[in-house]
Amino acid sequence: MIHMNKLNKKDINELLNTGISKKEIENLTKKGFTKEEMTQAHKYNNEIKKGSSFIAWIVDIITWILS
Repeated sequence: MIHMNKLNKKDINELLNTGISKKEIENLTKKGFTKEEMTQAHKYNNEIKKGSSFIAWIVDIITWILS
């Protein structure tokens, strides 16, 4: 259950609308993360995923060129 003393329903809904799952919100709330920290962590994770996809794309092109 989400700790309502740390996040109100409006904050939870805003986090859900950014793409953070209810389970993630619950886990991060238990660890003491604030709404802002959760939002920043989510954005950071998305940027890492984009970078990983880009690197994989570059590796695929290099592999294709060398073969």
